[in-house]
Amino acid sequence: MDNIANKYASTIFSAAAPVIHIHGVGGKRWKRNVAKGSRIGPWMQGDYEIIDELAWKAKQPCLYLVGASDSTIRYVGISRNGLKHRWRTSPAFDAETGLKLSAKQLFHSQCWRHIEAESCSTPGMSYEVRTITANRLNSVLEQLGEPLSAFCVLRDDEESLVASIERWLCNHSSSALASWNRAMTGKKLSEC
Repeated sequence: MDNIANKYASTIFSAAAPVIHIHGVGGKRWKRNVAKGSRIGPWMQGDYEIIDELAWKAKQPCLYLVGASDSTIRYVGISRNGLKHRWRTSPAFDAETGLKLSAKQLFHSQCWRHIEAESCSTPGMSYEVRTITANRLNSVLEQLGEPLSAFCVLRDDEESLVASIERWLCNHSSSALASWNRAMTGKKLSEC
């Protein structure tokens, strides 16, 4: 089933709109201005570009996938309010001095540490974040046929449709699909 899941995921990825390209990470470490928790940092700065501003800012339920330059899909996620709510640009502060940096930094709470680790172990790795709306996803599922076309019964409930496909893909995760996902997969978090 893993090969079929990879094929379906690749088809959905190909149909999704490319929104963010992450060329790599580096530079001075930065911190987020949040009260506490693991999301503060310090983090490496991303070399990224928003390649579809309209898709990034669209406020509608969507499925998003993070593909790596080695052609594997590393992460599958959803947003009820659009991609910008998951892939945020945040005011950034130098981790050593506390001074505010001139540019906001891109951040995703589940993916960023993986991007950092892979960028260190595999220099030159890049990533593309793609998004697909529920309406477009429904069309792709109809073309794919069973078993995924069965989810088309949810076409009038956009949140449920994208959430169901996220869950299905995560339930079929492997080293070549959704290897960064932890929720719904039963995987244990490994330390990098």
